[in-house]
Amino acid sequence: MEFWKISQKVSELSDVIPYYFFSLVSSCLSLSTVLVVFSLGTWGVIGIIVISFYVVIPYLLFAVPVQVLFNKHPKKFNLNYFCLYIFFSLPAVFIYSSVLNFDFSMDILTTKNFYAISLLAALFFWFWDSVFLQKKSSAS
Repeated sequence: MEFWKISQKVSELSDVIPYYFFSLVSSCLSLSTVLVVFSLGTWGVIGIIVISFYVVIPYLLFAVPVQVLFNKHPKKFNLNYFCLYIFFSLPAVFIYSSVLNFDFSMDILTTKNFYAISLLAALFFWFWDSVFLQKKSSAS
């Protein structure tokens, strides 16, 4: 591969990295805020900051790779993308909950909170992804 092609790829990537960052940070803060509010606000602003640091890991491991793939064919507020974010959110929340609680039983799958958090995580990531990255076409 010629040097100018590599330079062009790096330039294209550096132009979009801030948008990935804004999408990730917005998703983390949104999810953390909702989690703190529904825990009756006992954590406050400190809770939003702390929980944001916890939720950034599953977003980075599960959602960002899917987001990069989707960005190759951008579509704002595409319901297929939302469904796939939900699909990846379910195992992400399960694994992350299991690791944090040191409980690898399937009992978590019977709780409403598991599904609510999974859906919210996917919804926020899909929304902010559509706002910051999916620029080229309109909703499907």
